[in-house]
Amino acid sequence: MHSAAQVQSAEEMHLQQELPSLRATVRLGGKDSNVATPWYDVKFYPYTPPGVDPVFAVVGDRDTVICRCVLEKDNAIEIIRWFKDEDETSSLNSVEWSQAENGDPLVCVTGGVAQIKILSVTTGELVTTLTGHGALINDLAISPLSPRILASGSMDHSIRIWSLDPTHKKSPTAVKCGGEGHKEGVLTVAFHRTGRYLLSGGMDTIVNMWVIPDLPDGNTGTDKPTLIHYPHFSTTEIHTDFVDCARFYNDLIISRSAKENKLLLWRIDNFSSSSPPPPPSAAPIPISSTYPSNPSSSSTHHSSANDSSATRSAWGGRFQRLLQFDVPYTNLFYMRFGLWHELGRRPVLVMGNEKSKIFFWDLQKLEEGAGGEEVFKMPSKKGGKNPVLGPGGRPGLMREESIASNVSHASSAASTSFSASNTTASVSNPAGSTAGKGGGGVGVGDPFHPITAHKSIVVGKVTFATRQIAWSRGGEWAVAVGDNGMICLFRRWEEGEGA
Repeated sequence: MHSAAQVQSAEEMHLQQELPSLRATVRLGGKDSNVATPWYDVKFYPYTPPGVDPVFAVVGDRDTVICRCVLEKDNAIEIIRWFKDEDETSSLNSVEWSQAENGDPLVCVTGGVAQIKILSVTTGELVTTLTGHGALINDLAISPLSPRILASGSMDHSIRIWSLDPTHKKSPTAVKCGGEGHKEGVLTVAFHRTGRYLLSGGMDTIVNMWVIPDLPDGNTGTDKPTLIHYPHFSTTEIHTDFVDCARFYNDLIISRSAKENKLLLWRIDNFSSSSPPPPPSAAPIPISSTYPSNPSSSSTHHSSANDSSATRSAWGGRFQRLLQFDVPYTNLFYMRFGLWHELGRRPVLVMGNEKSKIFFWDLQKLEEGAGGEEVFKMPSKKGGKNPVLGPGGRPGLMREESIASNVSHASSAASTSFSASNTTASVSNPAGSTAGKGGGGVGVGDPFHPITAHKSIVVGKVTFATRQIAWSRGGEWAVAVGDNGMICLFRRWEEGEGA
């Protein structure tokens, strides 16, 4: 017989093995380099075959650096190529990966200017430049369906979706999302795993979800791209300041805003990607345009549950807050979290703060502590075809329906339930001294109780704000980049484990 303490200790050890450890910190330019470039974005090459050392790109200032993770005694990365932008006014903040027709890797980079440059990693040459936005661009996202479909969010209040197909080179804009979407600059864009939905967040505190047509469509490659005037979901009630990072977690959403010191997990009532997307005519048209004009006014802006300008949805409901993750000292804007989830593997959420600290949450651990409810339940590999699987066998998220879809305003106590069972559960802090302070447990059923990290790591020597964190496709590597030229590599599993 094993005591409860022994069982808990074994669980804690297993969890620690599943969460990354710091492998190395790097200042690019050599061992004694004093490069202080603030790195604003990092992305792993998503098309790396299994067994090949993963490659990632980082951008900041005028630099784009392509690196490979290596497991050597005195080395953690190998620099493959270093691009220096010829434009001295360039201040790169975003990077995404694409592929040429022959399969060669391409990087798409932008920042500080109203254009996107496509670079060949193989040849080191500029392939093409995308122009069309009326102001600088803040974020890029590649479609999970095609490496030739790229989304961008700009300070001109709009989103563009581009075709990188060489046959569309003269007119690469395939879709424009604008009109009544954002009233100020767009800071973040992210595709759903189906490629049919796009999230956006901005300086107006708004989170939007747009329905994207199948691409390429009849307008792609012409001088009359498809226009989307209204998002199918829009809300100002989730956040109170700049929304600079929003990502789909299957059909749920994780987002963050400056000055809030937390990440939020929430859902759009009645939304399911397994149903056909609603038509453009279903997009709700705002009755009024009463949006906060700036972050300082947004903090005092309160909308009633009947105020249609605050939350509009084509799915007939509103939204429901589910969980809140505690991330202290994250007041700055333009700080991004990382999310890794693949079929049959433990999903992990990660976020860094302004004081060199990185926080990790094992989302499966939260599921296991949620009283047996199907909160994050992944589909079984057995039994043949599973309707919740998306493209490439990626999992959908199974959840019970809300008991109060129209009472899900952030101030509603009814939204504290995970499901119709109205069960509130808690899970013991599995990380011991590595977790943040806050008592012996975290409230899984309470969306207003901040969940402390299962593991946290303080990176020593240099104090820096983390700007972005990316995961390798296999989940064995995580890379965090930020101010003062810092690149931090995290590793989990020894060679051959975790497969």
